Amino acid sequence: MSTTDSDNHVPVLSDFLSNVPPVLTFALVQLAPCISVCRSGLQIASWRTSWYQSWLLLGSWWALCLLLNVTLRLFLPFVIVVYIAWSQRRQKKHTLPEPTSEAVLRNVITDLTTIQSYLPKLSVPATHIPKLFRAALILSGPYILISYYVSLRVICGLAGTVFLTWRAPWAMVLRAAIWRSAWFRWGAYRSWSFLIGEPIPVKAMSFQPAANSSTPVQSLRFLFTVYENQRWWMALDWTAALLPGERPSWCSASQHPLLPPNAFTLPDNTTVYIRDETGARVKRTATWKWEEPEWKVLVKKEGQGGMSRVERPLPNVDPTGNTAGSSGSKFLKAAGRIRDASNGGSSASSDNKNTSGSETVDQGMEDSQDADSEDDNILTDADGWVYGDNKWENQSNRGGISKYTRYRRWTRVAVVFEVVEPVTPGKVGIKRQDSEEVNTFTAEALPPTDTTPMNPPDSPLRQRLRNALKQ
Repeated sequence: MSTTDSDNHVPVLSDFLSNVPPVLTFALVQLAPCISVCRSGLQIASWRTSWYQSWLLLGSWWALCLLLNVTLRLFLPFVIVVYIAWSQRRQKKHTLPEPTSEAVLRNVITDLTTIQSYLPKLSVPATHIPKLFRAALILSGPYILISYYVSLRVICGLAGTVFLTWRAPWAMVLRAAIWRSAWFRWGAYRSWSFLIGEPIPVKAMSFQPAANSSTPVQSLRFLFTVYENQRWWMALDWTAALLPGERPSWCSASQHPLLPPNAFTLPDNTTVYIRDETGARVKRTATWKWEEPEWKVLVKKEGQGGMSRVERPLPNVDPTGNTAGSSGSKFLKAAGRIRDASNGGSSASSDNKNTSGSETVDQGMEDSQDADSEDDNILTDADGWVYGDNKWENQSNRGGISKYTRYRRWTRVAVVFEVVEPVTPGKVGIKRQDSEEVNTFTAEALPPTDTTPMNPPDSPLRQRLRNALKQ
């Protein structure tokens, strides 16, 4: 890859602060020392640093296993005093915290990616649970016999030695040399076959070296949820026109404005150039794609065990986010009738800015998570609607008298693929593709949309409604 392609990037600090919530940025900066220590520990345990550091870690593990009882019994008060003195001395040196720079955030991101790459990828064997119990029962006898003659501290030391030396270069060469022996493979397969009570598979006896991929691909699945909110108006039935100060017509679980499903787009594809554990530059490309062809509604009927996702036709939505076909004049007349009939309820909804529909945003992230867990237990009708009163409370799965609001949840699963590949030396940073380039495969199916939030407070329809309610 040429260096000219990597020079056209956005600086890490500005792009990171513009796209990442401040809560996450604050947590990353505060946890940067701990993350750095974890990375150093994993590097030493993986034998990626000087060999004597790994041997010192192995010796420390044996000292911990053999001398922990004596140390805690005799020197625990001294250890606590030394730790307190070290903490006080460290606080005196750092009276004023240093400002966070681009290098700090870059190092935190590099440390996190390094930790993720060093974590062991354990593959659970596809064996039935009863057969695993059989193996555990057979092995319990030799284990009890060994623990009778060998102390538990020595057994823990041996187990830790195997774990800490698993990625050592000499241990990897030794395992590869032993595994090349047909007699050893035959003995291993025969022993495992005896433990689980299954015959040896034929192709398991042949030596098959693991394939190495030059461009490892990682994927994560995300469930996007868009809330559709509607209010009942006299002579208009259910429409997406809501009162000022209420939740948006289309919003997230925390009631932030979102685009409707037929205009919802995935995040932009992102290419990040960072340093790996060896200091070399690597390119990590994240690509978003829809895993499901259509949006689905969450439905939970009476007597149903859990939530189910059902396909329903998407509502027709104009560029402003309102349901197509709503008339402004009819809506204004209906608002006047409702205001005359129940002046208290409507005025309370328009004057009070902290109704239940907007409390979730003010209470923060924890309340939005609690709302999600509560929504999973609420019953819906066949189309996924949950009905509530004028203040979005007393929710049920049936409409009727005193039910003026309703919402349902549109969901769709997307997957992000990340390709990691080494590149030539150069600058580090983030390069984000434009939305026009990313979503070319869905541009024809989507109507023209505006980037402003749904139902802006200064829209003509809301201004007319606000003026009518004030009269």
